Amino acid sequence: MVLRFVGALIFNYMDVLALRDNAKYQLQQIKDVETGIEYLNKVKAIEVWARAEKKDAELQNMIAEQKIRTQRILGQLIKEGQRRGEIASLKTNARKEFDSEPPKSLSEIGITPKESSIFQQIAKISDEMFEDFIAEKKVVIDNAVEELTTAGILAFAKGKPHVSNNSGENEWYTPSEFIESARKVMGSIDLDPASSELANKTVMATEYYTKEDDGLSKEWYGNVWLNPPYAQPLISQFSEAVVSKRKEYDSAIILVNNATDTQWLHQMMDISDAICFVHGRIKFIDQNGNPSGAPLQGQCILYMGSDYYSFYMEFNKFGICLTRIGEK
Repeated sequence: MVLRFVGALIFNYMDVLALRDNAKYQLQQIKDVETGIEYLNKVKAIEVWARAEKKDAELQNMIAEQKIRTQRILGQLIKEGQRRGEIASLKTNARKEFDSEPPKSLSEIGITPKESSIFQQIAKISDEMFEDFIAEKKVVIDNAVEELTTAGILAFAKGKPHVSNNSGENEWYTPSEFIESARKVMGSIDLDPASSELANKTVMATEYYTKEDDGLSKEWYGNVWLNPPYAQPLISQFSEAVVSKRKEYDSAIILVNNATDTQWLHQMMDISDAICFVHGRIKFIDQNGNPSGAPLQGQCILYMGSDYYSFYMEFNKFGICLTRIGEK
């Protein structure tokens, strides 16, 4: 077994394999601050090693995601420890007499006040916003647009704009074969409520709404094609529109990330008549018509309409298709 010395810590390659293959389980083992700090230091050491060895981007960002998730857990544990009086906060009076054992200082548990503050800020982020951030970064990472970082999650929580906001030079367009299959199933594409002049050269919808038109505020009708912006809050807003406007349009085919742990996807799945989980990852097209690289997260295609059999027959070439059984 090979041992490597990195970042003043010794770890073996089995730790890397455990992180790659069972990251969720590793996080579940963090029950206290001390264990969390120990694991965070190990992940940081692996991160330094992966960069030094120039490991693939997928592994490096998996490590970065694990670091952020560990920091989030630590923020929760530190807050709980301070509330119980087991860990000193910045407001704790060092001269105070304690009836029992005094709380441990941050330095005693192995972190700085700045780290404690950052970890607790991450812990305050809602579960849905946190998971959306992770999903968003996975979409763009193959383009090397922005890595998963601690600074990134904090900026995301403060509402700063992101490059994958489906605007400007960072728009990703759907490959034509998916558009043509959608047209075959529905017979036509009457409306694309989240599009642009360039995108509609491929979609060829009878009418389309741009960012300036604000498709969320418009009426939807006929047969709808939708590849919505994947960044928050737009993805949630378009998901809500798909549901709330269901009586306005006849049918719809919607391409989104297969983020099955998010509320926005589940609310659309609830009204879908069929779903295709695409094999692999779709290689989207950039503004110049070139493949922009497949994102790390896979995609699914939702169908709302009465001809779910046609959807199944047309889209099963792209992946596994499921149809609804029983009433919605």
